[in-house]
Amino acid sequence: MLLAIDTSTADAGIACYDGERGALGECVWRAGRDHTAQLLPQIDLLLRHIRCARSDIRAVAVALGPGSWSGLRVGMSVAKGFALARDLPLIGIGTLQAVAYQHRVAHLRVVPVINLGRGRVAALINDAQEPQNLTIADLAATINEPALFCGDVDAEFQAMLRRLLPNRAHFPSPAANVRRPAYLAELAWKRLIAGECDRVATLEPIYLGQPVKTVG
Repeated sequence: MLLAIDTSTADAGIACYDGERGALGECVWRAGRDHTAQLLPQIDLLLRHIRCARSDIRAVAVALGPGSWSGLRVGMSVAKGFALARDLPLIGIGTLQAVAYQHRVAHLRVVPVINLGRGRVAALINDAQEPQNLTIADLAATINEPALFCGDVDAEFQAMLRRLLPNRAHFPSPAANVRRPAYLAELAWKRLIAGECDRVATLEPIYLGQPVKTVG
């Protein structure tokens, strides 16, 4: 069983997954800035609900960001702690990659975004694997076809893009847009069975406000 942890933003999530049964359970909640106090109790609660123990965890996945410094630090620390304690495989997945994967069945170009504050967003554009740090206007300038914007797409963001991209900017419903950790887990499981694990000593998050790094 793989445990996936996503503390990229104020919205946190965890999921348990295996290759035969898929998602065994997941939990998503608004953690705010309280990831440190909430993450481990939520993991234990989810394990109890699915009648599993920490000893059943055979691999750990963690969302790399972009996102908040404090949230990503907590998720990375807990994931590395699990991996080090029992010599488990560790897999890092870019948060934007997981968001794009969640919406991949949309019949539109999918543009995942995370709000970086001060009018800037991190986004994956033009099928790139490296997130880019852009203003909303710069992001809009890269779009020349109808697109589904997902991730951090609050009302202000939506209003700006609708002005900049009339008839081209589309958004999921609020419920459909919840960042679900089961998709992060599924991506990580694919890397796990392909033998593409990361080194505990060198895996690092992509922090909010710092230059955005290549994932992988």
